[in-house]
Amino acid sequence: MFFPKIAFWIQILVSLLLGLILGILLNPETGLVSTLTLKPYLLWMKLPGDIFLNLLQMIMIPLVIVSIALGVSSLRNLKDLWNLGSKTLLYFIFTTIISVSIGISLALIIKPGNHIQTQSVEISTNNSDAKLNQNLESVPETIANIIPKNLVIVWSKQQMLSVVFFGMILGIFFLTSRESGAALKAFCHSLESFCLWVVATAMKLAPLAVLGLMSYAMVQIGFSLLFGLVSYIGTVILGLFCILVFYSVLILIFTGKNPLRFLNQVREIPLLGFSTSSSSSVLPYSLKLAKEKLKLKETVADFVLPLGATINMDGTALYQAIATVFLSQVYQVNLSSLDLFLLVGTVTAASIGTAATPGVGLVILASILYTFHIPIEGITILFGVDRFLDMCRTSVNLTGDLSCAFIMDHIWKETKPNEEN
Repeated sequence: MFFPKIAFWIQILVSLLLGLILGILLNPETGLVSTLTLKPYLLWMKLPGDIFLNLLQMIMIPLVIVSIALGVSSLRNLKDLWNLGSKTLLYFIFTTIISVSIGISLALIIKPGNHIQTQSVEISTNNSDAKLNQNLESVPETIANIIPKNLVIVWSKQQMLSVVFFGMILGIFFLTSRESGAALKAFCHSLESFCLWVVATAMKLAPLAVLGLMSYAMVQIGFSLLFGLVSYIGTVILGLFCILVFYSVLILIFTGKNPLRFLNQVREIPLLGFSTSSSSSVLPYSLKLAKEKLKLKETVADFVLPLGATINMDGTALYQAIATVFLSQVYQVNLSSLDLFLLVGTVTAASIGTAATPGVGLVILASILYTFHIPIEGITILFGVDRFLDMCRTSVNLTGDLSCAFIMDHIWKETKPNEEN
């Protein structure tokens, strides 16, 4: 860290605000700096952020594999694995359904799409249909592809569901073959230590990275389109706030703890998520905070957080629901009650396995729009503000992962030795 005596979260917050101000001042639409003058410096502006993200993404896959493997192996038996896994999965599905429902309800009440005239929107197809068809898979193919055929390809494409599956298989091997797997398990412990050391090193660069990434993002956002989509942006942000309130209620019900204290303890994570727009990149620091600050059981943290970074995307699911209804209003496509019911299921299913990287939400949104016969070209309307909303929803995604781990730490109990048989 650049200023060790200043709390880390304050360093991040100050960097974020400075980046916001600098980005607004440098945006070509303000007229202070021309696009031609600014262009050579843009890549240098985001260089610290690229280095920071690359350091974290470098160890993301091995850390997810060993964290899940060691988390599973630290359980007493397969019964514990089923117990914790089923509870966690049900929690993720439940919160995702509620998030989608909140998004649809707000979009129907506020009607942000009615504030934009279709004829004023410039459409650019950019071969959307061709790109979409390349990303569509049948359900059986999707299920089969979870099992990794080639770990090198899985690693290079960051196919996180396959990574999680491999980690769980490795963990089950450790759990059922304790003697023969001892050497490999010891290696995994060493690899985890190395990954956490890289995280600690990368965090020293975090304030400068946040400053650069935030400045770069604000320079890229067009203010004219930003102001034209104020109603849509406001609806998404209100929905994300409602999700945070929902998490707080769940924490209060299941743990009896003060949710405001929990949110205060994890405040660095949403700030980092906001600046990086990547749940997976922040995962290593989430694991560190969960174990050291929240004092969660290592078994729970190692199992729940990597799984959550892969399949728990409540903020993204809410955004996709609002965006779908918003574009249906823009293009005057009527969604029936059955369509809205199907939209809940479609968005919930689509959000599971969404890659935790910036901008991928738009790809998933394209497939959802295609399903409900809404012009895919409408995504071009959202391009200008997607980066900002990506930052916001990533913060909520990360908070959701930590809240799940916090709740599971309280409600899940390991099988006692005399209960194993």
